[in-house]
Amino acid sequence: MEEKLVETKKEKILDLTAKIGMSTLIAAILFFVISFLYIPSVSYGIYQKASFSGLTGVDSSLNSNDLLITEKRDFSNSQGDVIVFNLKGYGGNDGLKAYRVYSVIDDGITGSKYCLVGSTDSAISYPWRVTEEMYLGTVTVRIPGLGAITGFFASPLSVIFWIVAVGSTIGIVLIVKKKDPNNATEGEKKKESKK
Repeated sequence: MEEKLVETKKEKILDLTAKIGMSTLIAAILFFVISFLYIPSVSYGIYQKASFSGLTGVDSSLNSNDLLITEKRDFSNSQGDVIVFNLKGYGGNDGLKAYRVYSVIDDGITGSKYCLVGSTDSAISYPWRVTEEMYLGTVTVRIPGLGAITGFFASPLSVIFWIVAVGSTIGIVLIVKKKDPNNATEGEKKKESKK
């Protein structure tokens, strides 16, 4: 009898350890995915790389559905690189973009630097002054198509998806629990046995 009791305690401890281990692993994976895909400041701090998707304008060498992995480099040496930046101050053109840097200009009056960007295979640059404050990273890797998925989950439209998904899951669990007699509580089982 004592052996069974010791075994039961060991099993409970092993079961608890396994649950804690699985929960920790799932939490770590979720933290990595969320920070890498959606929180660039945290991602740069931990992994020295970040990713961007759902861009409103992209270079001709890219596709708007791409997932772009970037790293921070010296802004003043970005000529020829494709950079990701958050354009501000240009009205309807504002937003997250990725274009090639044609030239980096040192403004002698203010002492600040800005770059002119354009699309690959085009000699025309856009009339935007992309400053270092707008710069988010230099593109190092392009993953085709994945940005459509990650961009969707970052959009406000995904809130509807999550509400429907969570609601459906809860509904299914409640229906299955209600119909499955094996999921009855101890009190319910005793009531059934007395009948």
